[in-house]
Amino acid sequence: MRGLLFFLAIFVIYIAVKTVVRSAVRGYHDDEQKRNRRSIGDEMVLDPECRTYVVKDRAVARRIRGTLTYFCSDACAGRYEDKNRA
Repeated sequence: MRGLLFFLAIFVIYIAVKTVVRSAVRGYHDDEQKRNRRSIGDEMVLDPECRTYVVKDRAVARRIRGTLTYFCSDACAGRYEDKNRA
């Protein structure tokens, strides 16, 4: 009888630990997938001054000659505007 109770206690502890570990691993993978989806879906735009790509949400937007143009920084936008004044 003692052996059966010992086995039952070990089995219950095993199931509890397995459930906690599985939940933790699943949560980690879900967070990682959400981060990857977010970064993959971001639209990139080309800065015409320094020719680097920038995430559109973080880019500096300026209207130059009626066209909306995106830059990586205010400095690049200023240099581009100085070169293209008309």
